[in-house]
Amino acid sequence: MSPLLETRPIRRRTALAGLSAGAVAGLAACSNAGDGKSGGKASGKGGVQSPSTSPEPSAEWTSADASLLETVDVTLNPEAEGKTVTTPRFPKARNLTQATEVVRNRLLREAHWGDIEKVEIKATILAAAQDVVGVAVVGSLGDETDVPCSIWYDARKKQSFAPAALIEAAKWGEFAKAVHDAAGKAKVDASAVDKALIDKSAPYGNGPAMAFNPEGKLVLAFRTGAAGEAPARLVVDAEPFLSDLGKLAKDASAKPAKFTGEPSEELEHFTPKRHVAKPIDSPNRPSDGSEAASPAASDGGQSDGAEAEGASTEVPTPTPGGAVRPTTAIGYDVFLEHCVALTYDDGPGARTPELLDVYKKAKAATTFFEMGNSIKEHRKTTLMVAAAGFELGNHSVTHPDLKRKSRERVEKEVNENSDLLAETTGFEPLLFRPPYGSHNETVDEIVAARGMAIVQWDVDTLDWKTKDTAKTIAAAVEGANAYAEPIALMHDIHDSTVDAAEQILSQITDAGYIPVTVSELTLNTGGLEAGHAYCSGTGKKQNGFNCKG
Repeated sequence: MSPLLETRPIRRRTALAGLSAGAVAGLAACSNAGDGKSGGKASGKGGVQSPSTSPEPSAEWTSADASLLETVDVTLNPEAEGKTVTTPRFPKARNLTQATEVVRNRLLREAHWGDIEKVEIKATILAAAQDVVGVAVVGSLGDETDVPCSIWYDARKKQSFAPAALIEAAKWGEFAKAVHDAAGKAKVDASAVDKALIDKSAPYGNGPAMAFNPEGKLVLAFRTGAAGEAPARLVVDAEPFLSDLGKLAKDASAKPAKFTGEPSEELEHFTPKRHVAKPIDSPNRPSDGSEAASPAASDGGQSDGAEAEGASTEVPTPTPGGAVRPTTAIGYDVFLEHCVALTYDDGPGARTPELLDVYKKAKAATTFFEMGNSIKEHRKTTLMVAAAGFELGNHSVTHPDLKRKSRERVEKEVNENSDLLAETTGFEPLLFRPPYGSHNETVDEIVAARGMAIVQWDVDTLDWKTKDTAKTIAAAVEGANAYAEPIALMHDIHDSTVDAAEQILSQITDAGYIPVTVSELTLNTGGLEAGHAYCSGTGKKQNGFNCKG
């Protein structure tokens, strides 16, 4: 590390000041920018800056004031020992809230899977403007003190994207070379960087978080082990390679402005398919930009390119140092990966902690729709579920048929349970499952007022009826095989269902299926809207009042 080089003065407060920049490449050398105490400047003990040496570019990201977005912070109940977790919600960008919580919960699950007791997760607004918002979610998981994740929200499409969407698909090869060269200059393992660059973005893989520094350069932040033993940061002049979204993000980073939720225009990200979707249907698919030109396709949106004459219907495979941009999805692309949302109602029950252990062993995810009376009986378990990164939804207080109840009773059942979940965990639920799946317009209106989407199911294991472990296993596995983007219904209050979990997870993972939360299943194809009902993932067309989407 050269003591003769110092970063440029930061013109305004930058994000993630507490993060180490293990390696920085730009004009010349390496720096430990980012301790938040010296503005990234060298101590000066080694001498003064050489007049012939250009200043080193900052490796810190910009930040924007949260007041520009009117965010609402949610904090994990501090009774979850060893865990300090706060992330923002965005009342005017529900998909961004969903994305932020998907990333947060994945970080918590990684800690749970690894028996990591000390966890810190925080978020910073990277950029804000009429059409774009950038969010950094950073995890400190035990000894791994820097897991950087970035989310970029395109308000025109009402969709959140992984950082690869900042780069034009057709320019990815040139961008990859620039990153490779930057790694070499910084004496970072360029081969490892090449591999990480096409991996899923953290926390789902080793892919880097990306955001801009105050000078407009793109800073790539790699988690520990992705580009060497320490967290690494590379600075690249990405201007020639930016997508439309990337250009908006760069401008919003340099000059943050008010985000109102009213974009300058509306663009289509994705239209649900009536047929079983193919990989080429994915709006987030890997791409080298060779499909028919489309502004949306360039930064991770819907394209008609596959339907154009002569266009390929094969999805190209990204390779290290290659020209194919990786997925722009956050987490899982349900068109490229067969995902299954296994869900549990009516709990928590006496054996729910055992169920959590089964999911921990399998490194799997699930969603629990909990009932108020059960929460009161097993409050510590509900907090345990949230602290372990599993998704929680509202299932009313006493499990009545809400369609047959007065408005006042519905409000009591819905609101009191949302309040109870928020009090117990620190997180107010974003999902609601009506008892028996029964709801009407009054129920929908009340649920929407609390910011929740209605989640039904298309695979009923009938575990509540059979109370038979073998039959529950068979029904869940057959449903995973039979449906695209399925949501399966089970109940963690039954011994037979808890006993079935290990085999269900074993069989569906052996088949190549991925157990996910409901929010993971739906995030990248529009997400879930408050007051709307869904029976499966949002990648396929749903019909009828119960599943209209």
